[in-house]
Amino acid sequence: MKARPMIRDLVEFGQLTQVSYILLGPIGSGKTTYAEAFIAEGISSGFPGIFVTTDVSPRVIRNDMSRRGWPVEEHEKDGKLIFIDGYSERMGAPKPSSARSLTKVDDISELGIVLSEVLEGLVVARIVVDSLSTLILHSNPATMPRSVQRLSGRLTQNSHSIMYILEEGVHDEKTYATFSYIADAVLRFKVEDTGSRPSYSVRMERMRGTEASREWHPFLLG
Repeated sequence: MKARPMIRDLVEFGQLTQVSYILLGPIGSGKTTYAEAFIAEGISSGFPGIFVTTDVSPRVIRNDMSRRGWPVEEHEKDGKLIFIDGYSERMGAPKPSSARSLTKVDDISELGIVLSEVLEGLVVARIVVDSLSTLILHSNPATMPRSVQRLSGRLTQNSHSIMYILEEGVHDEKTYATFSYIADAVLRFKVEDTGSRPSYSVRMERMRGTEASREWHPFLLG
């Protein structure tokens, strides 16, 4: 199943690898689905995917991706898709044996260490952190922006891309402005109730080194 539009459809030109992205929008606006599509698109192009979960267990993401027709279990077996579980141990839930464990979400340095171990030997990986909001809420607000900036810089310098999901309506405006500023690109999402079913849209608010139209585009799976 193909998602559209993806990032390459939203920009005129520019580098699509070695980029840090922020996905910003209200809960239920399609950000996680977009991130899943970002991972699936990368794998189909030969780029390994790393999915860091803090809000749900990897099982939820795995089931959602499988339901959309992406062969998750096959990719996990051949090492093209790796889950880092920052949810199960924190919530006292059983830990999936196929996922790496993140014991704390209040220390982003642990995430950096686990990512370094997982990424060893991988090139041009796509990484998703779902969600940055949870990391912010559990961390020191004064040091978090610099920590995220360092992590993103280290990953992008090593040829990888990272996508953070940021929930609208959870933080103050300064937080949104700060994390949007330190990212290379910001995608904004919205959802509208059109009667029979919700309508999802995405736009590229900005991307370093390229032109972005800022027009809203329907986000579709099909």
